[in-house]
Amino acid sequence: MSKNKSSSKNQPQELTAQPWIPFKTGLIVVGIVSILLAIWTVITSNPELPLLERILWGVVFGGSIWLVFLFFLLINRLLRRRK
Repeated sequence: MSKNKSSSKNQPQELTAQPWIPFKTGLIVVGIVSILLAIWTVITSNPELPLLERILWGVVFGGSIWLVFLFFLLINRLLRRRK
C-alpha cells in the first residue's frame, strides 16, 4: 500500500453535505426551466381559450417552479443555520 491511501483513511471525513452545483448555476437552470415551462404551457394549452388566459396559465405554472425552489431553499437555510 502506498502512504497516500493509508493516510487518507486516518483523516476525518467531513460530515457536511456539499452542493453539487453552484448556487448561481442553480438559479440559471431554474430560470430557464420555468421560462420553457411557461412557453410550453402557452403553446400546448387549449387553442379555444383566449391568448391572454393561456399566457396567464403559463405564468402560473412557470412561477410555481420558483415557489417550490424558494420553499426548499428556505427549508435548507433554516435547517443548516446551526453552524
